[in-house]
Amino acid sequence: QLGQGQFRINSDYLILLLEFASELGFRQSDLLSGSGLTADILMRPDVLIGHESFLQVVQNFQTKDDDMRRAVEYGKRMSLSKHGALGVAARHSRTTDEAAGRVTAFMETRAEIFDIQRERTDKFRALTVTPLVGPQSAADFMALAYLTSIEQILRQMLGSKADSIDSYIDLPGSRHWRGEMCHQGRKALDEQLPGAELAFGAKALRLVWPNVYLNDLLPLFDKDLVSMADQACEGTLQSIRKPQTVRGLVEQTLQDTKGSIATIESVSSQLNMSSATLKRKLKAEDTSFREVRDQLLYQAAMLALANSKDSVELIADQLGYSDASNFAKAFKSWSGMTPREYRQQGDEVAE
Repeated sequence: QLGQGQFRINSDYLILLLEFASELGFRQSDLLSGSGLTADILMRPDVLIGHESFLQVVQNFQTKDDDMRRAVEYGKRMSLSKHGALGVAARHSRTTDEAAGRVTAFMETRAEIFDIQRERTDKFRALTVTPLVGPQSAADFMALAYLTSIEQILRQMLGSKADSIDSYIDLPGSRHWRGEMCHQGRKALDEQLPGAELAFGAKALRLVWPNVYLNDLLPLFDKDLVSMADQACEGTLQSIRKPQTVRGLVEQTLQDTKGSIATIESVSSQLNMSSATLKRKLKAEDTSFREVRDQLLYQAAMLALANSKDSVELIADQLGYSDASNFAKAFKSWSGMTPREYRQQGDEVAE
């Protein structure tokens, strides 16, 4: 891994962004400033980059040009070949529905900064993408680019059949996109994605695709090629999920702990070391047990508040808090808002 941040993104996407920035007249040195990455990243395809470094580059890009239409233009450049083995697996799937299933299952091999959920109804299929890390504007940029890429790829796979399909992408109504962007920006984004309706309102970004043609046999279906690509994706998935740091071991242990707030004593015991040793090892990695635990709790809380209709009390219980009051205090210390205020903000924007 290159750069900073425990979540990882494939360098292919960064190289593509730097190439796009160069075409817009931006200096690559300005884009890489503060990221801890150097220009030789352009010669290092298919390596993993820490999310903090990657999103710093995105922030630098947005400082130069904060028009979210750039995310759409960037996403259109993410052709199947830019998605590695995942792109091969999707391109040669039996149907577009199977291709979407592989995107959900294996996206972690390309970018770990999103939570991706798949939704099915009698009328449509949907991919919902919730950024797991901030800063918000940079994460939204990447999520919109990613879903734009998927939307365009699905159309390319269907060929002329896709002309009759009306898909749409729900965009988050974050503070960054309020005001003029919500009105004039929508029309501009619609022009960038012909045939796709772009609607502001949801906390997560969601690509909605009608069921038409989803189960038709694709012309490039290749069973053997799909099998090889699936195996490659599985191998990569197993590799990146294997903890490489003490922090990774702690995160894995915490994720396996359900229904209670884990203590450093309980986690260190499971890792066969004393709590003092665990503290020392985490300090050497520039973090602490509480920081790791709170970040995972915060991510889980945001996902639950944004994507479920469960009460705050039930969410607090599911996360292991003794009562909703303690959960609210913790959440406010992380976000500056109470859980109800966080949820209400999303509801108000949606209206």
